[in-house]
Amino acid sequence: MEVQRFKKNIKVYVLFRFFISMLIIGPILTPYMLFKGLNYSQIMLLQSIAAISVFVFEVPTGAIADKISRKVSLVMSGFFIALGTLFYIVFSSFYLFAIAEILFGIGLTFASGADSAILYESLDKLGRKKDYQYFEGHASFYIFIGQAFGSILSGFLYKINPYAPWWISIVNVLIASLIAFSFTEPSKNKSKHKYLIHVFKSFNIAFKTPRILWAIVFSAIIGFTFKSSFWLYQPYFKSVNIDVMWYGVIFFFFNIIAVFSSKILVKRYYDKRPRKVLIRLLILLSITFILPAIFIFPFMVIVLSLQQILRGLYPPTLKFYINHQIKNEYRATVLSLVSLVANLSFAIFSPFVGMSLDSFGMKTTYIWMGTVTVGGILVLTKLRKIQKNKKILDK
Repeated sequence: MEVQRFKKNIKVYVLFRFFISMLIIGPILTPYMLFKGLNYSQIMLLQSIAAISVFVFEVPTGAIADKISRKVSLVMSGFFIALGTLFYIVFSSFYLFAIAEILFGIGLTFASGADSAILYESLDKLGRKKDYQYFEGHASFYIFIGQAFGSILSGFLYKINPYAPWWISIVNVLIASLIAFSFTEPSKNKSKHKYLIHVFKSFNIAFKTPRILWAIVFSAIIGFTFKSSFWLYQPYFKSVNIDVMWYGVIFFFFNIIAVFSSKILVKRYYDKRPRKVLIRLLILLSITFILPAIFIFPFMVIVLSLQQILRGLYPPTLKFYINHQIKNEYRATVLSLVSLVANLSFAIFSPFVGMSLDSFGMKTTYIWMGTVTVGGILVLTKLRKIQKNKKILDK
């Protein structure tokens, strides 16, 4: 009976991830914010506020998932995201949008770590934890398919009514909250420590485990560079005179590439060394910043679309790498810590992207983003060499 419940968890996980990710506002998000009277600097400042919100709430909500209930954490996620979305529909004030981003941040942190932890532990109970990457990729496959068709719908609906994609998104995330009630939470060794001690021990484990430390540094680099890349699409589309109506169609093809990445490439690279895969993805990201800045033409959207390979491949690869290193009583908190670092990095540096777009334009911004990504690759390579040398000396 218990085995059947854990098998059911896998199906519920796929459904939950699908609906919690069906915010179909992606293609029209920047045009909508400009429509609401914001400039690029304000847009990126709002994203910084969202990331700071995630930074503040990431570990506390991860600890709640570890110490109280992962199911409750997932249920709360959809409600907070829906409320933040509603603020964007009803109001037109930068300050109220800031509150909306805080609500978004809380909602995202309730799901971050808790969803992947419940999947990993269900598979562990079934003796199938090695299949974790496959099921992460499987869930992402359906998400990207849904977002692909949602993107087309979003672009055309926006031309009819700018608010329609937002209302549809609210319904989707509330459905996710209802689905979360169907999870059977695996029994686990809960940390016996009080909250603050539990968080401190999780931090200690993360920074004293070389592989986790490497993952944290990687997360900081990709947290800024890859998260910022989304907000650079619209300025590029505008610079090559692509009408907003076609943004949804472009995002459809972006999502198809993400589908390919999550379905085909995850299988192709699941038994490869995760660090090598992650470094190669950063190399690809640097190319997708630099080439479009050199050749400013509509067809360079094809090069930009290669960033979707990262979207499909890096999350399951990184999560599997981290999950494999930690005990289950600290799993959600350590996963949340890695996500926290990514969001802190984005929070600190993303406003510079907005200021650069407003002051220097798209081309300069793309070039220095590519340079930063190359610098990150060098830092990660050097860190790994230092860790290897230290391991040799400690023997």
